[in-house]
Amino acid sequence: MTGSALSVEPGRAVTQAPARRRRGFPPGLALRLTLFYLLLTAMALVFMVPYIFTVFAAFKPIDQIFSEPAWVPPSSFYVSNFTHDFFSAGFFRYLGNTILVTAVLTLGQVFFSVLAAYAFARLDFPGRDKIFWIYLLTLMVPNAVTIIPLYSMMREAHLLNTYYAIFLPYVFGAPYTIFLIRQFFRNIPQEVIDAARVDGCSEWRILARIVVPLSKPVIVTATLIAFVFGWNNFLWPLIVTNSQNLYVLTIGLANFQSNMNSQWNYSLAASVITLFPLALVFVIFQRHIIRSISLTQIR
Repeated sequence: MTGSALSVEPGRAVTQAPARRRRGFPPGLALRLTLFYLLLTAMALVFMVPYIFTVFAAFKPIDQIFSEPAWVPPSSFYVSNFTHDFFSAGFFRYLGNTILVTAVLTLGQVFFSVLAAYAFARLDFPGRDKIFWIYLLTLMVPNAVTIIPLYSMMREAHLLNTYYAIFLPYVFGAPYTIFLIRQFFRNIPQEVIDAARVDGCSEWRILARIVVPLSKPVIVTATLIAFVFGWNNFLWPLIVTNSQNLYVLTIGLANFQSNMNSQWNYSLAASVITLFPLALVFVIFQRHIIRSISLTQIR
C-alpha cells in the first residue's frame, strides 16, 4: 500500500497504538497542594519569626532596636554586642564550661547507651525484657522527683560545685536513648550476628565491627539528642554549682538577663551565642535524624 496506509500481514489483526496519557495533576490537586504548602509556610513562619527578630536585634545598637521595627534587618553588622558578651560579661568562660560538660555528657551517654541497647537487643539473659521495660518506666518519672535524691548523693560524695556533679547523673545512659538504639539494633538481621559468632568473633568485636557501623544513623541521632540535652540543661547545673567559674551558658544567660534588663542588645546577642551551636548542629545532621526515624521500627 502506498501513502500513509498501513501494511498488514495476512492473518494478523490491526492494532492501534495506545495514546499516551497526559501527565498532569488531577482536577483540584494543584489547588490542594498549594493550600497545603501555604499552610506549612505560615506555620514555619510562626516558629521562625521570633528567632529571626532576635538575630536582627543582636546586630543592632540599643538605640536602633528601639527606633526601628523588629522586622527591619540591621543596616550594618554591629559586632560590639558580641565582643562585650564574650570579653566583659564572661561568656567565653561560660561557653568553655558548656562545651566541656556537654562533650563529656554526650560521649558517655552515647557509649553506655550503645552497650545497654546491645545487651537488651541481642544478648540472652534471664529477665532481659522485664528489666528493659521496668527501666523504660523511669521515663514516666518527672525529673523534679529525682533532684533531691541526686543532690543528696552528690553532697555525700563531696562533688557539689564541681564539673562531675553536672554531668555524672546523665553520663551513664538515658532511657529514651537506650530505647531508640535498641529498636534499631533489633532491625539488624540475626543471621549476620550468628555468622560472626560462628566465625569466632567476640561480642565486643561484633558490636564494634558489625552493629555500630550498620547503626550510624541512629547513633548520630542519639548523639544529637544527648548534645541538645546537655547544652540546654539549666535546673541541675543551677542547683549543684554556686561558683561563677563553673557556670554554663544557660545559667550565665539567665544571670546576665536579670542584670541587664535595659540592655537588650547585649541580652539578645547572648541569646544568639547560646542558640547558634544548636542550630548549626541540627543543620549538619538533620538527614541522619530523618533516616534513623524512617528505619527504626517499634517491635
